[in-house]
Amino acid sequence: MTAPALTRLVTLVVTPDAGPADLPGDLPDVVGAVAVDDLLLPTVRDHAPGLPVTVVGTGGAAQVAGPLGLAARAGLVLAGVRTTLRDAADPAGNVRRVLAALDPLRDDGTLPDDVPVTVVLPTGVGGYGAEAALDEIGNADLVVGLDATRPEVWTALVDAALDREVATETVRGDRDPVAVLAAVRACLDGEPDLAARLLTGDAADAWAAFDAATLERTRRWCRRVDVPAQRLDERAAACAALAD
Repeated sequence: MTAPALTRLVTLVVTPDAGPADLPGDLPDVVGAVAVDDLLLPTVRDHAPGLPVTVVGTGGAAQVAGPLGLAARAGLVLAGVRTTLRDAADPAGNVRRVLAALDPLRDDGTLPDDVPVTVVLPTGVGGYGAEAALDEIGNADLVVGLDATRPEVWTALVDAALDREVATETVRGDRDPVAVLAAVRACLDGEPDLAARLLTGDAADAWAAFDAATLERTRRWCRRVDVPAQRLDERAAACAALAD
């Protein structure tokens, strides 16, 4: 059994060329959604219709109407929407274009109000551009997706997001999900060096850094962490061991 702080913490990532055999059956408690490229939605509809799906857009950041319309018609369990900003020169403007595409989908019910939308910052965007994009994301009550490949960059962006009360989702970097959760907590506590160290560690060390209730409260700001399909068994076992 997974500890409450870790329940549904993981987004399971299936490969873009996945077929029916690659789609999971029963999901461990630590998994809250399966990230599926929009081109794979027909496969999910036909072979795994009960999966909680985060639809990952493969077109431009504002091209969400088609995939969400397909998901709605197919009756898929929609757990989230994810779109990546592609205009590194004007990420804030790119966020505004995403919002313009989302508004009519919210209005007509294609995108229910309780389904979170994650906007992923382009790799390498920082400084004023990232801060301006985070301002737009925060004003619209969206979630920001961050790359954890470089701990110092991730930590700075988490700090900037938290300053704006923007919840985060870690989408790249193949980090342990418990380590990410604890690192977000360290950022909340104003300890960026500790956050960077925890981010590169393992689940046991991260779990020992804070009490379970504190980490459970942190889930407001650390919504989900991507885990590649080939790492799921390992990551889920580590999470389960912490509840013993």
